[in-house]
This record gives sequence, structure tokens and C-alpha cells, in this order.
Amino acid sequence: MPGPSIPLIDCGGMRPGADRGALGQALCAAAQDSGFMCLRNTGLDAALLQNAFTSSKRFFALADADKETLRYRDIQRNHGYVALGQEALDPLASADRKESFTMRDALRSASDVTAWPGSAFRNDALALFAAARALAEGLLDAIGLALGLQPGYFAQRHRGENQTLRFLHYPPQHGGDLAAGAGAHTDYGSLTLLWQDGNPGLEVRAADGAWVPVPADADAVVVNTGDLLERWSNGRFRSTLHRVRPLQPWRSRYSIAFFSDPDDAVLVSPLAGCVPVGQPPAYAPITARDHILHKLATSYG
Repeated sequence: MPGPSIPLIDCGGMRPGADRGALGQALCAAAQDSGFMCLRNTGLDAALLQNAFTSSKRFFALADADKETLRYRDIQRNHGYVALGQEALDPLASADRKESFTMRDALRSASDVTAWPGSAFRNDALALFAAARALAEGLLDAIGLALGLQPGYFAQRHRGENQTLRFLHYPPQHGGDLAAGAGAHTDYGSLTLLWQDGNPGLEVRAADGAWVPVPADADAVVVNTGDLLERWSNGRFRSTLHRVRPLQPWRSRYSIAFFSDPDDAVLVSPLAGCVPVGQPPAYAPITARDHILHKLATSYG
């Protein structure tokens, strides 16, 4: 069970007719405390998630040459396969010991057969993308209501352009010198949703500098706030450093992340209700595109 730093939140408040006010307050409290939370009862179809994990494992089991035909080519498109050692989320550390397949704005590229490993993978990925997008929209709406915003405020700024689904594989490691699966980093946008296969390794840096393990609960979704939601909240919400360590290096670890980030042209600046009266905002305005491209360039530089 999650410890006090990683709260477990029941999402029954997202059901039709339920009061989203209490859910929004719980999400905001977690975002303000650790920036991380585990959610249950989200309504996401378990079979849909299982199918996506099955397709993920089949893809990463392909020969390297086959995966390389779908190689990630540029940060503007942000779509494709990234091999071991090609990304360093912590630019001051060694490259990440993971491989991934990333789909930015997957619905737009659905008809481009050259962008996908195959029709089964594409169908499973698109189904999860649509469900994750709806879940993220509901969570952002609940947060917005708790902040006193008009309904749909965040939905109008997250129309899909920078919403990204990412399949991740951390292969087994052997020997005494084990590399980090993902270096310490913060996420770039608004909200991240993460599904895990039950293999531990994700850790969050607490305010005192200690690394806190995040439960590897396959029946829950881990949600964390990113850089741009921190800016919108004027620092009230935390975009928290996190990493992946090989705690069970003898076996593969799989996860699937959905990044709900604002559209390119959205200018992110602290919300008026989050800035104390008589004080200047803690953050300067920045477009989502400028912030995200800068972060991606650093990771793939």
C-alpha cells in the first residue's frame, strides 16, 4: 500500500453524477504534497490495458533491426522507437538503460501505417490512448474545479497535439555495475499517467532528499504533476524528481506512460488565483512548445 508520501486515491468521484469536488481536493492535496499519487477505480477497462501490455512485450521482443525501421527521428514529431542508450533523462548521468516506443498525438497518425509496428499494436495503442486521454481530461477537470476555474478550462488547452503515449521496456541487467533505467528527471507537461507491470523500481525524491519507492501496483495508475502544471499553479503543485532503478535486475520491467501536455501555442503562466495578492508571479510565461522542445532537446542531445 502507498505510504503517506504517495497517497492512494479512489476515483469513484469521476463516475457520472458523482461529486468531483472531493476528488479535485484530494488530487490537489497530493499534487501539493509529493506531486505523486496512486489512483484506483478509474473506470479504465482492464482488458484494454492488458492488450496494450501484450502488444508492448511483442514489439520489444522483435529483432533490433526490425525495431529500428520505426526509429525516432526528430523531437518535433516525437514519434517512434528509441533504442537502449539513446536517451538520457538526467543529462549529467549516463544514458538510460531502457528502450521505448513513443506516439505523440497518436490519433492524428493513426492512418499512417509506416508509423506503427503493425495493425494489432496500432489498434491496442489507439484504444489505450483514447481511454487515457479521457481519464486525464477528467482528472484535469477535477483539479480545475478545485482551483476555481471554469469547467473545461484545461480541456480547451489539451486538445491532443502534445498528448503522448509511451511504451517502455527496461531489459534485464547482469553483473555488479547496474545502470539506472531512467535517470532523475521531472516530467515536462501537465499530468503523467503511468501503468506498471508489477515490477518495482520507480522512486520519487522527497523534500528531504530521500528517495521514496512508488508502489508497483499493476491494478493502480500512478499520476504525477509536471513542470507546466507547476507553473500554472505558481509552484503550489510540485513537479517532482523521479527515477527508475533496477531493483529486480534479473527480469524485464514494462510500463506504459501517457503524457497530457498542453497544445503547442498555449501560453502557460501562473493562474491569478494561485498568485498571492501583492506578490509577483513566481514564473514567467512560456509556450508549451518552447518548454517541451527544450526539454526533449536536452534528453536527446
